[in-house]
Amino acid sequence: MNIITKDEIIEQTGMTKSVASRIIREGKQEMVKKGYPFYNNKRLNFCPLEVVNKMLGLELKGNDYHAIKSAS
Repeated sequence: MNIITKDEIIEQTGMTKSVASRIIREGKQEMVKKGYPFYNNKRLNFCPLEVVNKMLGLELKGNDYHAIKSAS
């Protein structure tokens, strides 16, 4: 899953910290509406890249994140 943080939004768009935080917050709210309660956490500072790109109408680049399963 590709994710993006508020710092990456600031770097790529030049938006202010408060605007980038608002974008992440609104993106997390969209994910909660889609049925992902994991994003209902105020300390989480990222959301899926696809949600942010759809909200802004831009093609930003994020990080490719893969959860590592334990070998036990």
